[in-house]
Amino acid sequence: MLRTAAFFVLVSALVGLGCGGNGMTGPSTASTFSSVSPAGGATGVSTSTGIVMRFSQHMGAGMEQFVDLHEGDPAGPVVPMGYAWSADRNTLTCQPTQTLKHQTRYAAHLGAGMMDANGHTVSMDLGLQMGGQWLMSNMMGGNHAGSPMGMMGSGWRGSNGSYGMFFSFTTE
Repeated sequence: MLRTAAFFVLVSALVGLGCGGNGMTGPSTASTFSSVSPAGGATGVSTSTGIVMRFSQHMGAGMEQFVDLHEGDPAGPVVPMGYAWSADRNTLTCQPTQTLKHQTRYAAHLGAGMMDANGHTVSMDLGLQMGGQWLMSNMMGGNHAGSPMGMMGSGWRGSNGSYGMFFSFTTE
């Protein structure tokens, strides 16, 4: 009877370790990209808006370098932004460093190789429901020198062959 009780204690401890029960590890499933504001296709967006992206789990350090904003479409010039994470690292707010132009189209771009704090690649499939489009290499043109890592580098390309997802919106 003592052996059976000891066995169950050991199994419980091991299950707790695998599921993050001891606080040392996080969830064993990948994070998902769960919302963006403004959504793809939005119009009349304030010229002082920030771009807010939410994830289902806390994100890894430095992942903000795989988010940028382009004037026009993803082949357009990069708009400089500042980045701030929420305390739980589930929400990223990107604020352009200057007021956006009136009645202008912009494309917020999220790199496909982003990872959560546990090293899992973030699923972006829900982005399609938010007006997002997969970004393929033939859509980028050659104007990505302003991106922190260049858009062809590690962190931008995903396993589906895309360079992430973009969300176009138009300002007021």
